[in-house]
Amino acid sequence: MSDKKHHEEAQKENNVVDMEQFRRKRARLKARRVIIILSVIAVLLVAGAVFVYKYINKVYETMEVMAVVDWKPTGEATILPYGNDFISYSSDGIHCTASKGVDLWSFSYVMQDPMVEVRGDYVAVADRGGRNVYIYDRSGPIGEIATPSPVQMIRLSAGGVVAAVLDDTTTTPVYLYYHDGTPISYFRTTMSRSGYPSAIGISDNGRLVGISFLYVDNGQITSRVAFYNFGEVGKNETDNLVSGHEYPSELVPMVEFLDNGTAFAVANDRVMFYEGSETPTAVSENRISGEVRSVYHGNGRVGLVYYDEGGSSKYVCDVYNRKGELDCSIHFDVDYKEIRFSGDRIIIYNSSSCEIYTTKGMLKYKGDFEDSVYLCLPGSSPETFVLVTDAGIKNVRLN
Repeated sequence: MSDKKHHEEAQKENNVVDMEQFRRKRARLKARRVIIILSVIAVLLVAGAVFVYKYINKVYETMEVMAVVDWKPTGEATILPYGNDFISYSSDGIHCTASKGVDLWSFSYVMQDPMVEVRGDYVAVADRGGRNVYIYDRSGPIGEIATPSPVQMIRLSAGGVVAAVLDDTTTTPVYLYYHDGTPISYFRTTMSRSGYPSAIGISDNGRLVGISFLYVDNGQITSRVAFYNFGEVGKNETDNLVSGHEYPSELVPMVEFLDNGTAFAVANDRVMFYEGSETPTAVSENRISGEVRSVYHGNGRVGLVYYDEGGSSKYVCDVYNRKGELDCSIHFDVDYKEIRFSGDRIIIYNSSSCEIYTTKGMLKYKGDFEDSVYLCLPGSSPETFVLVTDAGIKNVRLN
């Protein structure tokens, strides 16, 4: 009996020892697994950091043509980007062409001074001094607006809302329409009460309209940037006016929206930024040291171009973000016809050459085109572009 008890106790001790060994072995395996996982993560992080560093700092040297599609321009047409496609128009008609060279739609008209607005999926066309505004989307014509007096200026929201500044004998009416021609609202301005509208902008959703008025106050030229809300907030305000900003001795020839709640205006000596999706308020002012030659905007950024007085280049472009902060100043020599913002790229080009920078001001590519270029569109990746040229539509890649 004692032998049996001794055997059981010995077996029990062995089991205890075996369990302790098992636990230690399992702990070692867990520790080894953690070390392996951490090592793999570290390798991936290092590889990713190297890739990002090389990508950010890579400078491209050549532009390779990947494919060419037959296309020829029609007469002396003006060409505008339309997403990945493009619009071409003249005094006798308008065409929408896919980047593959196929006409999506085409319509004829006779206009002395056509005004064309492209925003989102919508296109608006009006003859300055005429009484009709024609609206298109990617399927073709979707609406026609008949205005009560001649059209001076039109603006278009990304949702298809049209703002039209009209010409009357004693007043300057401002109308808002849906793209199918249905009126939304209107108000009338006069020189004695509000001044002459010199610029107008509309938010993406069509709710906010910003107008720059020019008037004379005690013999002094003054500008007022006024914001109108055509949603619920503006219903209780006179003429839907929700905020106004005075700029004595200033000309403000440009008011634009970057999105539904961010707007900017450019005066002769400053650029102003406003925030608010209901009641825009001024959030930033940046003084301008030189004379602004041109203004471009897109992807939440604004670029002001000046002559580079006393500098090493011909031009300088100051790039601001949507908060009104200066991101970078780009010095360049291209006698540009267009500057386009695409992702983290800034594309500066004319018909024969281009320069591409990051939004931090780093040069990524500088080179000449093989053919005369009408339009440079971003491709499916940061390295690819679609060039609308006199030799066809070319898909190119930077190497």
